[in-house]
Amino acid sequence: MPIIRDDRFEAGDWLKQFDLSSRHAFFDERVVDFLHELSRRLMKDNDARHYPDLVTFAYFCRKANLRTLSQQYRDAEYRSGWGTVAHIAPSNIPVNFAFSLVFGMLSGNSNIVRMPSKAFPQNDIFLRAFDGVAESETFRSIAVGNVFIQTARGSAKLKEIVAAVDGLTVWGGDATVAEFRSLPKKPRSVELYFPDRTSSAVIDASAYSALETEQKTKLARDFFNDTYLVDQNACSSPSQIFWLGEPAAIAKAKVDFWHHLDEELHRQDFRLDTVARLDKFLDLMNAIRTTGGTLALNRYSPDIWCIGQSLPKETRLRFGQFAEIDVQAPSDIAAFLRPQEQTLTYFGLQPQALFLALQSGSANHAIDRIVPIGKALDINPFWDGKDILSLLSRRVEIVEGRENAAISATALASFQN
Repeated sequence: MPIIRDDRFEAGDWLKQFDLSSRHAFFDERVVDFLHELSRRLMKDNDARHYPDLVTFAYFCRKANLRTLSQQYRDAEYRSGWGTVAHIAPSNIPVNFAFSLVFGMLSGNSNIVRMPSKAFPQNDIFLRAFDGVAESETFRSIAVGNVFIQTARGSAKLKEIVAAVDGLTVWGGDATVAEFRSLPKKPRSVELYFPDRTSSAVIDASAYSALETEQKTKLARDFFNDTYLVDQNACSSPSQIFWLGEPAAIAKAKVDFWHHLDEELHRQDFRLDTVARLDKFLDLMNAIRTTGGTLALNRYSPDIWCIGQSLPKETRLRFGQFAEIDVQAPSDIAAFLRPQEQTLTYFGLQPQALFLALQSGSANHAIDRIVPIGKALDINPFWDGKDILSLLSRRVEIVEGRENAAISATALASFQN
């Protein structure tokens, strides 16, 4: 299934190839079978194995996982899609568009997905697998009910589509969200917005120091996947690191942790391009400007820069820059959480205890997710505090009146006799 790009998209002739009307039930068997086959193809693809985010997506689409997920919706038989949903994916995050598509499919909708403007190898791998499964006549309704597009910013045709579809899901920065909020839409159009967010990580220094070398290497790889894999552009990638423990233990753990991360960067052959290096310096200069003074900067390696203080909420850190904050108790973290905080990844702590500790602070409303380090990018249908599958589907309410209930009881008694 080729991507409908710029000029052809604007012409609109591609619409004739598709039947963009809802035709599947909530967690429809055919959709589940399609996604399971897509998962199987991706897990057998040697190229896909090089991309942890793509592997995570493939595991999510396994039939066993989807069956477990469906059991959380006891009213599934009364749910159906709204019709056609347009999905606006972030330009700088791979695979996010694929999760958004799957959420639209599982909730019973047809989908128009705007792909990222930046090229990512894993997206090409995904499309190759998707096309391979969609070629089967069994899945023809899925092939003609889902389309991938790429458009220029400010596309007139895209604005027409937004005005015509039954639902809109926007993943992007605050400016992108504001742009799409302002566009005309159907009166009953369902709108989901996922704007700019920030995230943090917390590491118990003593628990870290107790690890074997192999375990420290794995934790460094997990942290790499949360951060450097997407240049910290994901809203769930931590830019703020909390170190928990006594000062001496923290100082020792920091040096060891960043050393193992630097080794991981070399294993991954990590390199920033020229533009990213310039943006990294600009982010640092902006951090200095927002604080109105100097920063305590530790350069653990050319690609690991740590600022030894908290920063104003509007400060953006990317490309291997982190603010480090030492705390003595989990409850101390709450005071440093930013209003737009989304995810807190952790190591060496119990998540439930961490959740309870954060409730004692004034920022207990800020966190949407508490997940282990290495799971920051694992998208699921519960995101930013929203149940996406519920919101992208409509539920039919059936209320039985007293008279009908009495008739039903009489009929049941007769049947039993």
